[in-house]
This record gives sequence, C-alpha cells and structure tokens, in this order.
Amino acid sequence: MGIVSPINNRHPSDILKEVKERYKNATHYCYAYRKATGEEYFTDGGEPTGTAGIPILNALRERDLYDIIGIVIRYFGGIKLGIRGLIDAYHYTMEKTLEKSKITEKIITSDYVVRLSYKDFNAFKSEVLRHFRCEVKEKFEDNVIMEIKVPIFLKDDFEKFLFKRGVEIEKL
Repeated sequence: MGIVSPINNRHPSDILKEVKERYKNATHYCYAYRKATGEEYFTDGGEPTGTAGIPILNALRERDLYDIIGIVIRYFGGIKLGIRGLIDAYHYTMEKTLEKSKITEKIITSDYVVRLSYKDFNAFKSEVLRHFRCEVKEKFEDNVIMEIKVPIFLKDDFEKFLFKRGVEIEKL
C-alpha cells in the first residue's frame, strides 16, 4: 500500500510516525522524500539495500515533485520477491499511488524588495514583466518600493538582471 503526503512545515519523521501508528502490523515502512531545498532522503525500511527507498525516490523524481514524502507499507506474506521483484514492486506501488493522488502545484519563489525613483519605475517594471514570470506589488511613497516574487529557478538570471541595471536589493 502506498501513501503520499505533503511535507509542508512538518518533519517527515512525524508523518512516518503517524503512518506506523495507523498500520501497526506492517513489516516494512519504506519511504523517500524530497524538499524544495534540494534535500532528498530515502530508506529501505529493512528491505535489502537499494530495493525500496531508491525506487520510491525515483518515482518522486520522475514527476519532479518536491516537499512530499512517499511511503510504501508492506505486509510480508511469505513470498520472496527477489531483488528485481522488490525494486519493481516498490516503484510500481509509488507510481500508482501518485497517479491516484491530487498533486497541487506550488511555485517556490525568491523574494526581493527594490526601491526606485518615480521616473525609473515604469520602464523598470515593464522590463521586469517582459523578461520574468513574476509577481509584483508596489508601494508609492517618497520612492516606489517594489516587492518582486521570482520563481526560484529564475533567481540567478533575475539577480544578474538587477546587477546590470544597478538596482540595489534592500532585502531578500
């Protein structure tokens, strides 16, 4: 049986603990998780090395999913699957679990605050929106304060863009 859960602000071990309490009689709890920070972890949960955790992690990677934990619960029934059988079974179970799950897309951003003069504001905003898929909010005070949320995968390009234009970042 497979389970997937968003990690959000929870620690993966807390999610695993809940699953173990719910399915107390299982013989193996194999899992993998990926975080948006790039952290990945997997465990074979007592199965032979490389037969459970990596196949689960690969199923998450194949769909490019982050901030998610995938858990496969196994009740050993006396039939030995062998190395290849275990790898296939764990991967297949996680694939099918993901197919049946509702996946929510969440864009992770790098956040910037820049201060501009009123005369530079329109041209700068137009250029930002033309080159980058981002969210922009403005506050009009003595200067224009722009809060810009850029998808994390555009972070380096956006910072080069700001540097070339001599725009200072007030806070990240």
